[in-house]
Amino acid sequence: MKTLMGVLAVGVWMLAPKVDGEGIKAGKGALLVATNGLSLTPSVASCPASRATGEPFWSMTLEPDAWPATTGQGLTLTDLGQTSVRREALPDGVRLSYDTLTDGSRTFRISLALEIRAKGDGFAVTGAVTNGARGWLVTGLTAPALNGIAADLATHPVLLPEGFGKRVNRVPKEGEKQKEWSQQGTSYEMGTPYPGSRGTMQWCAFAGRDGGLYFGSHDPEHRSKRLSLRYDPATRLFGLTVRHDFFCRSGERVAVPPVLIQPYEGSWHVAARFYSGWANAAEKARHVPAWARDASGWLLCILKQQNGEVMWKYPSLTKLCDVADARGLDVLGLFGWTIGGHDHLYPDYVPCPDMGGAEAMKQALKEVRRRGKRTIIYANGQLQERDATEFWKRTGKDIAILQRNGETYQQTYHKYSDIPIYRFDLGCLCAQTWYDRMLSLALQANDLGADGILYDQLAMMSPMACYGEGHGHPVPCMVHEVERPVFLRRIAEHMRKINPDFIVMTEGLHDCALDAISMFHGCELGMFYASAGEILVRMRATRLTDAFPEMFRYTYPEVMSTVRVPAPMMDRGMANYTCVYGLRYEIETRYAPDVAYLLENRVPEAGDYRAVVNKPDVGMMRATPPEEAARYLKQVIGFQRANADCFWRGRYTDSEGFTLQGEDLVAKGFEADGGRFGVVVWNPFDKTARFTVSVPEARLISAAEPGNERVEPFSDLPPNTVRLLRWQRK
Repeated sequence: MKTLMGVLAVGVWMLAPKVDGEGIKAGKGALLVATNGLSLTPSVASCPASRATGEPFWSMTLEPDAWPATTGQGLTLTDLGQTSVRREALPDGVRLSYDTLTDGSRTFRISLALEIRAKGDGFAVTGAVTNGARGWLVTGLTAPALNGIAADLATHPVLLPEGFGKRVNRVPKEGEKQKEWSQQGTSYEMGTPYPGSRGTMQWCAFAGRDGGLYFGSHDPEHRSKRLSLRYDPATRLFGLTVRHDFFCRSGERVAVPPVLIQPYEGSWHVAARFYSGWANAAEKARHVPAWARDASGWLLCILKQQNGEVMWKYPSLTKLCDVADARGLDVLGLFGWTIGGHDHLYPDYVPCPDMGGAEAMKQALKEVRRRGKRTIIYANGQLQERDATEFWKRTGKDIAILQRNGETYQQTYHKYSDIPIYRFDLGCLCAQTWYDRMLSLALQANDLGADGILYDQLAMMSPMACYGEGHGHPVPCMVHEVERPVFLRRIAEHMRKINPDFIVMTEGLHDCALDAISMFHGCELGMFYASAGEILVRMRATRLTDAFPEMFRYTYPEVMSTVRVPAPMMDRGMANYTCVYGLRYEIETRYAPDVAYLLENRVPEAGDYRAVVNKPDVGMMRATPPEEAARYLKQVIGFQRANADCFWRGRYTDSEGFTLQGEDLVAKGFEADGGRFGVVVWNPFDKTARFTVSVPEARLISAAEPGNERVEPFSDLPPNTVRLLRWQRK
């Protein structure tokens, strides 16, 4: 990045030269659209300003439209290389029109129109690409690029929507070895590909204490895109941009979804509400049955493993009910319940004779329901094992997502060192045959007596290009984007008509699935194990980035997700972490030593998992006696259940609505019905902590801790303890 001037402080520039262009005024600032880019002058003191640096504010990629697809012949066109542009003043902005585009030597009959308008307190950028060039395929547009942003991450960290949220605390030091920022020439870049677990929403922000800069796409179709943060060490300036990934063939037109640039005043919660206000208006609310809304979490059980080892036969689900009861868990997640076991012979899911057969499974699920538990059974939403099933040989190989080189996208899951490596293709969600297969599995789950189905991985993968013929989409086509929420919604709606209490779950997270998914199986940033040391590091913000689960949790406070703990126990710290964020609990029984742990309280050693490739956290399991871990998990879940109006049915408010005084504490608010408001305070560390909390215009009515229904509200908070204080608003 090149800078035109020095910077005094965030939002303050010296000696700005006069640049010809169109100025647009909005509620909280002005945007100059000039030949050298975009310049933002906010009226909010704490919002970073930007000045055009002469870098492109749009760029377009194209490649020869040939089959087989050629490589190495792509082009990138930018606004800097264009010889003419028509500028048309609009009542609230400006339209930039390019009738043809050039790479400096050739002219392409590809037109681009961009409209930049004032919208409320900020600015909206929309556009369209029309391809009239024979033999050329437009493969994406990066626009707009807001360059020359003067900000200090120490006061204005960037929030990126990776997983439940990522906070960017600083830039790399010279020579620092790291993987967070990728080097692009002399600059650095960090981005989130949407939709998928690495890009769960379409917005980001420079988030100061008293104000900041919102940058996001308001695209109701959830098309493939990448939000990117850029940094130039030479100028110490940042940039924000979004790349829209699509294929526009000759004779086609593609509309570019709106991108919003908005200064805001207040905490980052203002930016989150701006996005959620749009998103909630664009999407209908999903259906969540009462039993699922009040579910504490699940015991994830692999009944039969990839190597064929049976650990839990169907009649033994009653023992799993005992295990769940002893820990307060409401749901059994049944993985590896088929002949093939877990991660083998997909997409064939047939009850296993060695575990008792279909009738025994039905009777077991009926008994689980009688015991007051619910069951979710597993199906992978995209994987099909190569060469292993009749489905793959007959149909599956023809509907696998295909790369441009003619090879399928493949995944491998090798869970034991002494068995073969199984390879899987990805079924294309656009293919009717794949949809029919997945719907049949939901119908089967309901017929067996399960309360829902988990389609594994369907909120994990980022979009990709598919070059496969006969899938029901143009070739090539970006897949795992617009068709994925439609795919899940169709199944969810079909099943609700059959059984309104039946739910659909998936692994991972992204917001385009919210109208179909009742609960997410957490497997993304912010949902993994968090020790006291991890919490302290997040508080100190010394790393390049930290997980920031507050971002998604506040933007979508009604979303339900389990944490991810691939071990048959969770320690006290992780139980408290799950509690304070109002999440749902999980423990997992995956291997034979896990069974002995749960049934016999026998603590395993690392050697017990000698053939297992990815072992559970044996250190965590050995650090807490099994009886103590089970007792506290049940105690903290009982605490949440007794206060379900806050934790499970209330609205998560993060740090809003109250004031906390105290050091090294985590505190979160929950708005409940009837004017009730709860603040849960967590002391994650090994020293007693003093604190006070105040809630304006409200009366403190009670205070409680797990296992203790009445405590003095502001007495010293013991180590590794959570306390809920409840207020009644006046």
